[in-house]
Amino acid sequence: MMEEIYTSRRKRSAPRRDGLSTRTTVLEAAGHVFAEKGYLKTTLREICERAGVNGAAVNYYFGGKEGLYEEVLVEAHRQLVSLEELNAVMASGGAPEEKLRAYLELVVRAAMKAPELWGLPVLLREVASSSSDLPASLVDTALPKLNVIRSLVCEITGLAPDSGRAGEATAMLLMPCMMLVLFPEKIQSLLLPGFMDRPEHMVDAMLRYALGGLKALKEGVSSCG
Repeated sequence: MMEEIYTSRRKRSAPRRDGLSTRTTVLEAAGHVFAEKGYLKTTLREICERAGVNGAAVNYYFGGKEGLYEEVLVEAHRQLVSLEELNAVMASGGAPEEKLRAYLELVVRAAMKAPELWGLPVLLREVASSSSDLPASLVDTALPKLNVIRSLVCEITGLAPDSGRAGEATAMLLMPCMMLVLFPEKIQSLLLPGFMDRPEHMVDAMLRYALGGLKALKEGVSSCG
């Protein structure tokens, strides 16, 4: 009797596991195709063929091509640095400088793995897009991460989180990090030969420059006060 109940429950729960697997499979296949061809040249038929699923799967799980692409953008951003990783840095209990080092370690690690991910070309296509606006899903994904970095900047500098100078300082910290993650191979070939072979050296250098700038900003705020 217990075996029959167990078998019955297992059969009922299987569709949920299969559903999750199918959604993930479609998302992964779509990421690769969008990375190769871009949004406009990608067809749902090609995605479904690569995923090995029925043509209705995209509509069922994502509501269509646009909804699927939005989820691909979210996953592409997460592949590089996730919000969970950033929150873990902030919750580590270390000194602000130690948190900054931990964040830069995430950045350098992301730069080293980025060339192997389909998320990188997907994001690069968006960066190169002629549109002045980023997709809402990408903005919604990036903003919480931006706010985490802003809180770290404020912890180091003493700036008010809603101040213009805090926003400026956050941007100055993020821009070289973004360049490194989005263009790691070009950065290595043109500006920093061999940085992927010496990741700790790269973290040390970025930390020195970041702390130097933030320290100068903090001293400027103190003198004005």
